[in-house]
Amino acid sequence: MRILTVSAAERSAANIVSLINEAGMSSAVSLSASSARRRILDEEWDTVVINYPLSDESGLELAHMAVSETGTSVVMLMRPETVEELSERLLSDGIIPVEKPVLRAVFRSSLMLAGYLKRIREENLERTAALERKLSDAKIIGKAKCELALSEGLTEEEAHKRIERTAMDRRISLRDAALQIIRMAGR
Repeated sequence: MRILTVSAAERSAANIVSLINEAGMSSAVSLSASSARRRILDEEWDTVVINYPLSDESGLELAHMAVSETGTSVVMLMRPETVEELSERLLSDGIIPVEKPVLRAVFRSSLMLAGYLKRIREENLERTAALERKLSDAKIIGKAKCELALSEGLTEEEAHKRIERTAMDRRISLRDAALQIIRMAGR
């Protein structure tokens, strides 16, 4: 698991990296939000751990950017009063707030949860992309059926069988067969 630790203080960053190492993981360090932002956009990270607040911004903007633009999971280390104030908003955005001082077991569990959230997010994106492809294919096939119905007077079932037969005969997908029929009808 690739983890980026963002902290304004080197000593705090070293302590966080030590906790990450104890959990059997490794981490790179950025000491400002601006350098972390570049690294998040340029490299792929599974989790970003932000020691709130940062020197050049609070860290909230960085956390939201990491989640929304890259799908990276974020763990925010915050004082208890800040966690209490912001936890509902952070959790609804997919950011995991953790109270400071950090308990090893809680931190380790938070890192594991962050990794799980990233995997779930990636699986959902893949499912969404697959569904969008299927919907696009269905629209194209539907349009080809309409073309066949209009140009050759076929029923929907007959048009569908024609598209299937064309796909099998030419050893192409239904989508490609439908696109060929649409192109031929457009002449």
